[in-house]
Amino acid sequence: MNAIKRFFGLGDQIETRTGSVGSAGGDSPLAGVIPPPRTELGVTWREALKVSAFSRSMDQTNTMMSSMPATVRDARRRLILPDAREFPSIVSQPNLDMDYEEFVQSTVNDLFLHGEFIWLRVGDPQTVNLIPVAPHEMTIVRERLPDGTWGRVRYGHLGRAIPRSRVIHKKHTAITGEPRGIGPRQLAQAELRAALTLAEFQREWFDSSNVPSGTLNTDLHLSATEQDELQSRWNNFLRSHRGQSVVLAAGLSYDAIQLKPADAQMLEVQDAIDRRIVRICGTPAFDLLVPGGTESRTYQNLEQSTLQYLVATLAKYMNAFERGLTDVIPRGNKVELDETGLLRMDSKTRAEVDTANVQNRTRTPNELRARDGLEPLPDGDAPPAPKQVASERLDQPKEIDA
Repeated sequence: MNAIKRFFGLGDQIETRTGSVGSAGGDSPLAGVIPPPRTELGVTWREALKVSAFSRSMDQTNTMMSSMPATVRDARRRLILPDAREFPSIVSQPNLDMDYEEFVQSTVNDLFLHGEFIWLRVGDPQTVNLIPVAPHEMTIVRERLPDGTWGRVRYGHLGRAIPRSRVIHKKHTAITGEPRGIGPRQLAQAELRAALTLAEFQREWFDSSNVPSGTLNTDLHLSATEQDELQSRWNNFLRSHRGQSVVLAAGLSYDAIQLKPADAQMLEVQDAIDRRIVRICGTPAFDLLVPGGTESRTYQNLEQSTLQYLVATLAKYMNAFERGLTDVIPRGNKVELDETGLLRMDSKTRAEVDTANVQNRTRTPNELRARDGLEPLPDGDAPPAPKQVASERLDQPKEIDA
């Protein structure tokens, strides 16, 4: 019996090691027993997806992330072409059962909803497949050492221990001593709960019969029995004579309870909640059609807005994804996402930049034509002739007009 208790982690004879506050399973027993996955508190990820501002912010983030192809650079920072033999195939197709875009979206959504993503490596020593695992199915426990510091992290999946070498675990926001990451959903719990409560109120207002349609008023003093009888007769009349005219006597008047659509749906409150949600998510309010982004949009400030969104928000997702893939390719190489497609310039600015690059000999015409999918020119790789700049000699007299 004692052996059974020790195996399942029961009884007083089991030594425990304290996990971090809020970690999956709380206090964790010895390495032979893996606690169950953590139970989500507050607004769950399924409930959060019902909030339009939150789900649209997540959709915009994973759309922009999945549109950036992954590139690889060697130890000398030289770009490895995708068709080169040295290019790791795991970068172009991390998972054998899904395409690249789906893999990126799954990873980014886990960061957005759970604050972390987890991949399981398949293959040793060379990784041939990366399997995304739902974070809420994982148990992650960090051990407390005798000196009070934090030790190694142990992983488990549905009660089964997973070796640390097989796990790729990256966090959206890391906190010292916490084995789990936190993301926008955890940071916006109050705002998401307010949005769900407001949606429930709107539904109850229009669909529920608890809200009276109007009030009957009179200057006469009525007893409780007379009030009940008058209310019953009025309700029966409305049910049997729907859409017909009514004549009121004896000083009775009927006042309908009517609200403006904006007041009934509490649009100002909803807009305020949406602004707080997109502020936490880091997405531009203008792009999500959230009131508050009142600036006019031209091509120039649209480009600046995209650049700011890339630097202030997308960079965190990009860094986590790049580090995850870098961990599974040969040492010395590094994965980088190509954000060139997100920062497209208008035609006039792009032509001016290309002309300057050719004149400064930082690009050749054939390199620019290859970028645009055009055939190379016979002399397109030759450097341009230096530009002749007219100059005046100081020893020559200058004619001065009178």
